[in-house]
Amino acid sequence: MKKYKIGIALVMAAILVSCASQRDNVITGGEYNEVKNQTDYFVLPYGSAVLPGKWVKTRQSNVSFQQFFKNKDSVTVAIAFSRCNQYPFNTKGTKTGFEFVKAYYEWDSNYFIEKYGLKRSVIEMDSIVSNYYLYRIHGAIENSKIDNYFLLGEKNGFMSNFCVMATDKWTESYKIDFLKKLFLTKN
Repeated sequence: MKKYKIGIALVMAAILVSCASQRDNVITGGEYNEVKNQTDYFVLPYGSAVLPGKWVKTRQSNVSFQQFFKNKDSVTVAIAFSRCNQYPFNTKGTKTGFEFVKAYYEWDSNYFIEKYGLKRSVIEMDSIVSNYYLYRIHGAIENSKIDNYFLLGEKNGFMSNFCVMATDKWTESYKIDFLKKLFLTKN
């Protein structure tokens, strides 16, 4: 019984230490709204998004903090929100707005190029009004086709990262419109 209590105390101590090391209190949630036929997702205070239709959470990456969703057609999207100063190229938070978005694009896409030999293509960017980069990472890793579309945006010191994973069920223009609506629609 004593070993059991010590074990519980150690687990609780580890949980408390890990909570104390986090800089922010984050509230995550959301669900499918049948009346509006949309899936709401939020990571407060970082950001929120509304996915049209019903989407189911599948997994979350502990590295990128992306939450993955899948719809009835097996299309997968990933969403991540964070503060702009949580990245190695911007620890002091000096890069904001489009400057941050451009630096993130270079940092993120270079990783895929250098580590996996993938290619990148800028599709669209807005440096004046909305501070976003819309780009594509594509190629193959060990015979697996990679063709992911990303929209990275910045608002008020917070980063939004949306991704449509490889699928032939949506056209390129539909993927682009989908990503832009996720970022540009006010929630």
